[in-house]
Amino acid sequence: MGSAWRWQLSRSMRLVLRWCRQQRGGRGGGSRTQISSRLLELWSYSKLLLHSLCYNSLADSDTLLDCVFEPIIWIVDSLTRWFGVAFVCLVVLLTSSVVIIVYLFVIPTIISTYPVHWAAWHLSCGHWLLLMITFHYYKATTTSPGHPPKNKLNTPSVSICKKCVTPKPPRTHHCSICNVCVLKMDHHCPWLNNCVGHFNHRYFFSFCLYMTLGCIYCSISSWEMFLEAYNAVEDLC
Repeated sequence: MGSAWRWQLSRSMRLVLRWCRQQRGGRGGGSRTQISSRLLELWSYSKLLLHSLCYNSLADSDTLLDCVFEPIIWIVDSLTRWFGVAFVCLVVLLTSSVVIIVYLFVIPTIISTYPVHWAAWHLSCGHWLLLMITFHYYKATTTSPGHPPKNKLNTPSVSICKKCVTPKPPRTHHCSICNVCVLKMDHHCPWLNNCVGHFNHRYFFSFCLYMTLGCIYCSISSWEMFLEAYNAVEDLC
């Protein structure tokens, strides 16, 4: 690659010098044909010089499209990185509001109307779901998804990352938002402000599972209160 680059550069410089000599030797003629031919030669030499400086064996149409859309991709990645912080705050705010509503209205109704064993079951199940949701969301947010080792040379890899210029093991992808390669990358989750990968995939899956169970539990537990409030509004109307 280095020798080919030097050869192209030296050839382009020789062509430029040759064109300059032709210009110097042919100043006596002033016809339009000579001027147009010289302009065409200058254009061809300029293209050759540009190719010799910018072209390599990896340059293709995909590389050109990546260069053209690079500013747009950078803007989207930067906005997504900042939106991740806002989405995490939004998750904490929504979950806290649901917990506050349950403590203020649902739990007093359960304690006052349900039998003792059913009230104990609701308190145990509700707090267990809340603990599981909080724990797995915290672990999914703070746990690193895992990155390829950069110091080990004997790491099994299938390709080379063009952004990190490091070996990529199987199922490893480069995250443009985190700007790093992630082991067994699933996706970049803005609700976690983190990538879902090898080491935090189980926490993400468990968080989704327990959050779904918690929503179902809150919906079933507060169904009668919802019907009472809905009927009261209908009577007022």
